[in-house]
Amino acid sequence: MVPLRTRTRSIFAALAALVLPAALLAAPERLHAGQWELTTSHVDGEPDSMKICISAEEAASINGGAKTGRAYAEKQAGEGCKVNDYTVNGNLVTYSVSCGKSTVRAKVTYAGDTSEGETVIQREGQSDIVMHVKGKRLGECPPGEAKP
Repeated sequence: MVPLRTRTRSIFAALAALVLPAALLAAPERLHAGQWELTTSHVDGEPDSMKICISAEEAASINGGAKTGRAYAEKQAGEGCKVNDYTVNGNLVTYSVSCGKSTVRAKVTYAGDTSEGETVIQREGQSDIVMHVKGKRLGECPPGEAKP
């Protein structure tokens, strides 16, 4: 007969093996789906705001790891564009996309219902354009604007 103490340890070890991986994978969401307002400011102009709807699929791509995010970015990149880099470090996502003679590099920190980052657009033979981007979730997407 196995002593009670040994059985208790075995059960605890089995539970830990099942529970810990799930707990480690259950990271908080970087970004929530819904309607967002993005405000962009740069040195040479007035701040500009726009509202966009972030679908559940788009949010899931950002909330996943670098592999998931890169796959979605590659799917969204237009013809002739290439995702050069896509990294995730906690709530910080950085990426670089080249299209012809232009390259966009971005660093964005997500906090569920807000985001903040910097985007640099480099075009051959021209000065870099540096933009500071702030985002905030306004709520659910209005009817008719929601994406699947």
